[in-house]
Amino acid sequence: MEELFYTLFSQLPGTESGTQVALYALSALLSVVACILLAHRNDLGWWAQILAVFAGPLVIAMQYDMLFLIYAIPALLVGVFGLWRFSRYSFQGKFTRQVTRSPLGLSAIITTVLGIAVLTALHLGEMLTTGFAFTSGTGTIWVSYITEAAVLMAFFLVAQGIRSGWLLMALASAVYVATLFTNNPAFALLFVWVFMVIASLYAWFMWRVLPRRDATAQLADHQAVTE
Repeated sequence: MEELFYTLFSQLPGTESGTQVALYALSALLSVVACILLAHRNDLGWWAQILAVFAGPLVIAMQYDMLFLIYAIPALLVGVFGLWRFSRYSFQGKFTRQVTRSPLGLSAIITTVLGIAVLTALHLGEMLTTGFAFTSGTGTIWVSYITEAAVLMAFFLVAQGIRSGWLLMALASAVYVATLFTNNPAFALLFVWVFMVIASLYAWFMWRVLPRRDATAQLADHQAVTE
């Protein structure tokens, strides 16, 4: 069992680092499940993403460092926002919503960039305030945290029906995978993030058939005039 754990997570079982890597892998796996469900506009996808934050950042914060809550709580709020935003769409089945696609406007781009910057800063936490984040050898940390923040903001875009959010998620996940390759990655974590790339591309493909919001509004106005 110890050998299997070490093979999957590149850490010894029972250690603090081993537990954290395992929790991060579980969190990423739940995010993959969220992507697959949201590809079909299923509300349960947002619950899976909320659980992903609970399983990873929230548990790690409560078990090892309460200061990490300054990142975990905003990360959780992204899933809560998605759940609320999807509730504004009509049902098309038991859990499926009639999502309409929205264009990627300038305001969404600015919000995404600012969100990535804020989430990255919150994730760095004390590393940023003490100046450690600006020392040599921290490039991998910066890339990892920026890509994780980009994935969260991609979920924020998806919540608003912006299909481009899936491409952002796929790109950020691919960069994260490339970063893992350079640092003796835990096999389980690497494996899950590869599936994250695939799941987000799958969701982007599935959302191609969704009606555009402006087209839906025009159709509704036309019907109203006809009546």
